[in-house]
Amino acid sequence: MKNTELVQKFWQLFSEQQWDEAQSLLSNEVIVTWPQSREKMIGSKNCVDVNRNYPGNHKIEILKIHELEHVVITTVWIEADTGQKTYATSYFEIVEGKISTIEEYWAEPYPAPEWRKPWVEIY
Repeated sequence: MKNTELVQKFWQLFSEQQWDEAQSLLSNEVIVTWPQSREKMIGSKNCVDVNRNYPGNHKIEILKIHELEHVVITTVWIEADTGQKTYATSYFEIVEGKISTIEEYWAEPYPAPEWRKPWVEIY
C-alpha cells in the first residue's frame, strides 16, 4: 500500500470508528503528539483508546493530502455529533508500511475580523 493510501485508510477507519482496524495501521511504538495541549500518546493502544473515548462520533473529510518522501501531510475537516467542528493538519511518518509518528495541529473555524475586509475575500 502506498503511503498516501495508508493515511487515507487511517482517516476512513477513524471516521467510521473502526478502531481495531485503524490500530493495525500503526506501529506498536507509534508516537502521537498534540503540541497545542502538550499531550503525547505512546503506543498504538493509547492512540486508539484516546480516540475511541473522545466524546461523540466524528466524521472526517480529507481536504488535502501531500507526500514528501516518507512523510504524509493531511488537512482534514472533522465534524462531531457533539457540535464540534474543527480542522486538523497532521504529519504522518511512515516506516516499513506502518504509521510511526503523527503530529497534529487543531484549528477551530472563526469569522474573519471586519478590519481585514479590504484585503481578503471569504471563500
